[in-house]
Amino acid sequence: MMRLSRWLEVLGTKWLFLLQLTVSITLAARGWLTWKWDSPMRSLVWQEDWWSGPLEKLVGIPWRSFAEHSEPALTNVLENVGIGLMACAVVPWLVTLERLRWTRWLLVPAGILLALDALGRWVTVDWELGMAVEHSLQVVTPFALLIALRTGPGRAWRLTLAVATSLTFIGHGLYAMGFHAVPLIFKTMTMRILSCDLETAMMFLRIAGWLDLIAVLFLWMAPLRRWALFYMILWGFATALARVWAYFPGTLDPWVAETLVRTSHWLLPLLLLACRPVLPPKRSP
Repeated sequence: MMRLSRWLEVLGTKWLFLLQLTVSITLAARGWLTWKWDSPMRSLVWQEDWWSGPLEKLVGIPWRSFAEHSEPALTNVLENVGIGLMACAVVPWLVTLERLRWTRWLLVPAGILLALDALGRWVTVDWELGMAVEHSLQVVTPFALLIALRTGPGRAWRLTLAVATSLTFIGHGLYAMGFHAVPLIFKTMTMRILSCDLETAMMFLRIAGWLDLIAVLFLWMAPLRRWALFYMILWGFATALARVWAYFPGTLDPWVAETLVRTSHWLLPLLLLACRPVLPPKRSP
């Protein structure tokens, strides 16, 4: 335990580097996936109920005409969004340089694009609660760096990470436990990694889903907070690595990127563990 405490203390001194690394990897991986493999942001455009009225009234373009001719332009836009996100991966390393501090504001549009990507995923599953929150840690990474550059790893920063961590694990837990239909990729990865049948995989996922929700509860209970974060770090790392593990040997693209884009799912809980309690202890009356 002494050795672990010392290790966490050392990590605590490297918190800014680790946060920069998380943001950089998240932007690079999401950029690659958007550029090479498309993005659910596309689904935000193909909402006829949203856009047909404004298009016809303001621009005079019928929805059918828009749908028939806009696909190449939309593909080009998304490819450029992916390139832009990959380019922004260098920004976390520039923000501490005196002459380039202004680049920190590029994290805002990068974060908005991550949020739009998450919104697109939510739309494609008909507004399921789990998908609404599952990507919270990925979305919050650029904003967490902005907060940290202003206040350091203070209360606002820790609280932001704690809320995002809770939401991500709630979303993951709701899918794993079967509150929503369990995603096919969850089943496939579990069966491949554990070499088990579907029934065993489903039982494993249900247990993992409940553990996710219990860990979220424990995160907000001071005596159990450390154990909750240990679980979140290990399980967040395992579920990220599962993308490569389940499909190796074989193609590494997009699975390496799918693993890397989930770096925040375990590294940000690790920073919470290393950078003092999530919430200060209550004072005695």
